[in-house]
Amino acid sequence: MTAASPAAFLPGSPAVGLVVISHGPLAAALCETVKVLESCDSTDPLEALSLAWDEVPEEAGRKLEQKISAADRGRGVVILTDMFGGTPSNLALAFLERGRVEIVSGVNLPMVMKARAMSREGKDPHMIAHTLVEKGRRAILAASDLMESEHRKP
Repeated sequence: MTAASPAAFLPGSPAVGLVVISHGPLAAALCETVKVLESCDSTDPLEALSLAWDEVPEEAGRKLEQKISAADRGRGVVILTDMFGGTPSNLALAFLERGRVEIVSGVNLPMVMKARAMSREGKDPHMIAHTLVEKGRRAILAASDLMESEHRKP
């Protein structure tokens, strides 16, 4: 992307939108936690969609479309889903548009925080999505393995 490109990031330009979608209250809880930890304001392009257990897929799809529209400030959106193959992920796939609307499954708190930081840094949806996959993998740890390696250090 060049500086002349309309989607190029300039300081003060809109950030890439983020939508977290999940079964049950997970999406809302993750977004609320990020907003508290990072002092987000109401203009932050971070949206949550927590699907009710008995949510009708067609209605959920309409709600997701509204959340995407609310989060998109002109630079695209990254949709973070709880689990690949589940209803939230399957609904999100209908909106996949490589480089403009990207989807990452397996959302966790460090991923949402990293997505928000990268969005504010002006990274594009494709870069954010691929970085989050790695960040998400690195954020999953077995504490006993971590502590064991700490005890081995001289």
